Amino acid sequence: MKKIHLLTAAVCLFAAVSCNSQDNFIPAATPDYSRYTDPLLGDNIIVFHDTDDMREIARIVNDLESSMRRGQFSDNRYAVYFAPGDYTQAGMLNVGYYTTMAGLGITPYEVKVSNISTPAPLPRKNALCTFWRSLENLSVIATDGKDFHWGVSQAAPIRRVVSQRQVIYDMGGYGSGGFTADCCFKKSAGSKSQQQWYTRNSYIENGSDGINPGGWNFAYQGVEFGPKTNLTKNSDNWADNHNRHGWENVSRVELTPVIREKPFLYLGKDGRYKVFRPLLRRDCKGISYTENDPGEGDSFDLIDNFYIARPGVTAATLNEALRQGKHLFFTPGIYELEAPVIVENSGTIVLGTGMATLVPGDGNTDAALVLDDGVEDVTVASLLFDAYYSSRCLMRVGSPEQAGKLSCPFDPCLLADLFFRVGGVKETPTHADIMLEINGNRVIGDHFWIWRADHGKGVGWDMNTCKNGLVVNGNGVTVYGLLNEHCQEYQTLWNGEFGSCYFYQSESPYDPYDQSLYMSHDGTVRGYASYKVADHVQNHYACMMGMYDVFVHTQGAEIVIENSIEVPETPEVRIHHACNFGLSRPSGGFNYVINGQVPSTFQKKGRSYILDYPKP
Repeated sequence: MKKIHLLTAAVCLFAAVSCNSQDNFIPAATPDYSRYTDPLLGDNIIVFHDTDDMREIARIVNDLESSMRRGQFSDNRYAVYFAPGDYTQAGMLNVGYYTTMAGLGITPYEVKVSNISTPAPLPRKNALCTFWRSLENLSVIATDGKDFHWGVSQAAPIRRVVSQRQVIYDMGGYGSGGFTADCCFKKSAGSKSQQQWYTRNSYIENGSDGINPGGWNFAYQGVEFGPKTNLTKNSDNWADNHNRHGWENVSRVELTPVIREKPFLYLGKDGRYKVFRPLLRRDCKGISYTENDPGEGDSFDLIDNFYIARPGVTAATLNEALRQGKHLFFTPGIYELEAPVIVENSGTIVLGTGMATLVPGDGNTDAALVLDDGVEDVTVASLLFDAYYSSRCLMRVGSPEQAGKLSCPFDPCLLADLFFRVGGVKETPTHADIMLEINGNRVIGDHFWIWRADHGKGVGWDMNTCKNGLVVNGNGVTVYGLLNEHCQEYQTLWNGEFGSCYFYQSESPYDPYDQSLYMSHDGTVRGYASYKVADHVQNHYACMMGMYDVFVHTQGAEIVIENSIEVPETPEVRIHHACNFGLSRPSGGFNYVINGQVPSTFQKKGRSYILDYPKP
C-alpha cells in the first residue's frame, strides 16, 4: 500500500499529460441502435427488452462504449435502459463516457445483468480520467467467479445497484473516485489503488474484507455491514498509529442526518414511463428499498407530468413548460441556453439522463439553471453544466440578495449527481465566476464534481478562469460527497450558518505560474485554502476530507498554500478527519493542514492529517 502511495504523484502527473493521448486503440464505429429507440424519448436513448437478441444487445452496448473510449470531451451523449427482465445471457456490458446505464424496474431486482465494466481509457488500466458515466437501478448477477469492476474516478456514480459479485473500484490501475449510494452488495467492496471513495446509505455484506479500503480517505456514512464484517477495518481508525503504514484511512459516520434518494425513470405495469421520487429520510441507515418494495415515494407519469426536452429546445420553451406546472426531463445531448431556465414552482423535478449538458449560451451571463427564491422541495438531478463562454455562474439556487433572509423551507431542495466544468472543450477562453452558488436555505447536495479543467482544449491559468467551485450563502445547507478541484481562489467558500459537509475531495490548481498570482487575504497570505469557512460563521461541521496539492504546471515556480482549510476559531465550527497528501514536490505544497496547525506537504513528505479541530 505504501509503495502505491509513493508512486501516485508520478501517476497523477502521467494522467495530466496523458488524458488526451492516443495509444494504439482503434475505436469502433458508433453502432446502429435505431431499432431500439423510442420516438417519445428521442434518438440518444436506447431501450432493450428481454425478448431482444442477447448477442446483439452485447454488441451494441460494447461497441457504443468502444466508440466513446477516447471521447473524454465528445459532444455525444447516451442513455442505455433495460426494461424489467433477465439479461444475464448478454454477458459483460461496458459503460463509456457520457453514458447512463440503468434498469427500468421499480426496484433494482427487476433487471438482471451478468456483469458490468468500465474499461480504462488510459494505458496500464489507469482510471484517473474515467469520468462522466453512471450506473443505477439494476442487479449484477454472479454467473461466474469474476468480480464486478466499477473502476472510475469523478462524476461516475453508482446508485441503487444490487451486486452478487465482489465489487472492485479499480480496473487494476489507479483511480481518483468516487461515489456509491443506496446500493446492496452481497460480498465485499473496495479497492487497492483508489485515492478516496465515499459510500452512503448502502449495505455491504463483507465490508472491504479481502480487498482493501483504498488510499488516503475511504469513507462510509449510513452504511450497514453484514454480521461477519471485520469492523476494525471499516470504522474510524485514523488514530491507529501502530501499523506498518503509520496511519489508517477509514472514516465512518453512523447515520445520514437528512437525505432524499435521487429520482429515477421506470416502466409502470401499464407500460408507461414514469419517474419515481423517493421520500425524504432523516437519521437513516442502509438502503431505501427491498426486493419487492421501492420504498416510500411518489410516482409521476412521464407524458402527463413532464416536458421531455431534446437538444435544440430554447430556454423560453422550457420556462413556459415550467410555468404550466410541468417537470423537466432532459434527454441526452447538449443544451445551449440563451437565458437561464428558472424554476419558480415548489415541488418541481428537473431530471437528466445520459449526462445531459446545460450551457449558458453566448450572451447569457447569469447561469444555465436558476432556482427561484423561496421554492421548496425541488429536485435537480443527473446533469452536467459546462462553460462555453462567460457567465457569473453555471447554476444558482436563489438570489445573493436574499441569502439567509428567507425562512427555512419545511421540505428542502435536493441537488443530486450534478457535475460542473470550466474548460477542456473549447479552444477559446471560458469563464465562470462561480460554478455553483447556493443562496437558498436547507438545501441538500448529494454528490457534486466541480472541475476547472486541468487538461483538454483551452486550458491555462488565463484561459479557463473560475474563482470558486462552490459558494454557500444559505443557512442549514448539507452536502454529501463534494469533489471540487482546481479553481483559482477558494475552491469551497462557505458563508452560511449551520452548514455540514460529509466527505470532501479537492486538488489545488495545477497551473499558477507565479506566487503573486495566487495570494489571498488581500495579497498577504500565500495561496487560497481549498475549504474556507467565512470568519463570521459560528456553526459549521465538516468531516472525511482529503485535499491534495498538484502544482505540476507552474512553469518552474514554487507555489505554496498556507492552509488547506481555514475556519474561524469558535467551538461550534468543527472539522473531523482531514488530510493532505503532496503530489507537487518539489514545486510547492500546503504549509499547514488547518489554521497554521499540523505541518503539511510543503514541509514534509507523505500524508498529514488532523483527527479533530479544535481538539475535544
